[in-house]
Amino acid sequence: MKTTLYSLPLLLLAGTFLYAQPPAGTSTICDRFAQSDAIFSGTAENAWMNLLDTGKMPVHRRKEKSKAVRFLVREWFKGAREESVQVWMTPGDCALRIEAGETYLVYVKINKDKSRFETNACQGTKDIGAAASDLSYLTAAQLGPDHATRVSGIAGTAAGVNVQAKSGIDTRYAITDGTGRFTYDGLAAADWSFSVNGGPAKALHVAPCSCADLPLQ
Repeated sequence: MKTTLYSLPLLLLAGTFLYAQPPAGTSTICDRFAQSDAIFSGTAENAWMNLLDTGKMPVHRRKEKSKAVRFLVREWFKGAREESVQVWMTPGDCALRIEAGETYLVYVKINKDKSRFETNACQGTKDIGAAASDLSYLTAAQLGPDHATRVSGIAGTAAGVNVQAKSGIDTRYAITDGTGRFTYDGLAAADWSFSVNGGPAKALHVAPCSCADLPLQ
């Protein structure tokens, strides 16, 4: 593959597109929920940024050191229930930019050695505008462990496919997105059967605090 070297202004401009990249790794929302000591949505009072280190040139490496950012909390999903909280942003391998006055979904871990809250993009922290899927699960999880569940999978290749979930007298419906994926958040922990457009059903036991991938193709 041909490598092209760019001037400093172009590199800094291109860097702005890194912020939209998702957190690294393949953790599920269930993983992030279980591994976080606190989760909240909040508006940042000061700024911080962490850019990816591509290793191509020194100019690509631009990482701000750990810095405390105070958030005005909008909603708590797990942990403390304070109106504002100070979180230390730590450098990582995932791109993240915090802007003062903007709102974020923040996944926090407690650093016991330093007695402080810490986070970075690799833990799942992201702009609230990119957090719709996480928020759907987190809202359901507020009902308790039996509803901290997600079942998703592929049911074809088109949008608008009707997927039915049934457990006893409880029946739910979901519609596939443009990639053919359906998602249920908050199904009660129980035995469920899933089918596409009234076709053959596939059984699944939904456990508390679990995420399951269920292909229905």
